[in-house]
Amino acid sequence: MSTDQVDRGGGSSRGSAAGFALARLWSVLGPLIGLGLITGFFAFLTRDSGTFLQLATWRLIVVQTVVLGLAALGMTLVMISGGIDLAVGSTVALVTVVVTLAVRDLHFPVPLAIAAGIALGGLCGFINGSLITLLRVMPFIITLGGLKIYRGGAKWLADNGSVYVPAAAKSPWMSHVLAPDPEPSWLVVAPGVWTLVVFGAIVAFLLRYSILGRRMYAVGSNEATARLCGINVSKLKVIVYTIAGLLTGLAGGMQFLDLGGSGDPTTADGLELQVIASVVIGGGSLSGGEGTAAGTLIGCLLISVLNNGCVHAGIPNASQDVIIGAIIIVAVTLDRFRRAREGV
Repeated sequence: MSTDQVDRGGGSSRGSAAGFALARLWSVLGPLIGLGLITGFFAFLTRDSGTFLQLATWRLIVVQTVVLGLAALGMTLVMISGGIDLAVGSTVALVTVVVTLAVRDLHFPVPLAIAAGIALGGLCGFINGSLITLLRVMPFIITLGGLKIYRGGAKWLADNGSVYVPAAAKSPWMSHVLAPDPEPSWLVVAPGVWTLVVFGAIVAFLLRYSILGRRMYAVGSNEATARLCGINVSKLKVIVYTIAGLLTGLAGGMQFLDLGGSGDPTTADGLELQVIASVVIGGGSLSGGEGTAAGTLIGCLLISVLNNGCVHAGIPNASQDVIIGAIIIVAVTLDRFRRAREGV
């Protein structure tokens, strides 16, 4: 091989590496720019009152992002590996009911009950991943069935109504985890928000530096090639869905606290759509192989800003749904154009 060919190959390799780095950077900068534009838009609409840009409003916004963010981090792993999970909202509802019943009927301490709820979320994820790999059925179908099964299980356990933790079993710390005004004040934001940040950092580390993370991207990019490279795709999918389930279980524990220590089988209805929207807005792809933890969290924050901004601007709920739906369509369309240009 000539020197010119080697030089051209090296230049091509460097160009590919630079392009990949630029794409990863844009996956964070793009959603961040979108967040800035949305924030500026609602700041303009509410300029007379000025309440939207107040610190109290933004403390509330980041608190409202916690449940969505934890579930979306799990969905990020699933979508990177080429899957989807439509049972997220139902799993959160089931966890809130089980945690409440564990405290009320089994007399579990609240922390232990939440830990059991997290384990239940992991079990739901494990079941989803196992059925997908064993039955070789599309993730959409399996998790759509899970959506109905887990929601139905929550309603059955709660006897079609909400269940509550007795007042005597509640602890003062429960009301502080997701309080807009943090205690102690030096935390700046609620402890639940810091929990989201910590798990976001863990997921980011997992994706960027671990063998598991690299294999997720490989499977999501081209499953057939990943198999030829010796990756146990079935095992990987079960692991990914289980980890995602654990994060969803933690989201359910946070939802339990947000509900004031109660279980509601109808809660988190439609959460899965907001979760998928957050991942897509954050640079993830429905085709798999792409996504970052930072981009997803920015996407979650954008969704929360949108919901809160609509309230401050007096925009009705129906319009909020239309706006979020339009954003999803635009984000997916841009992703398809980009992938077509790259020949993917």
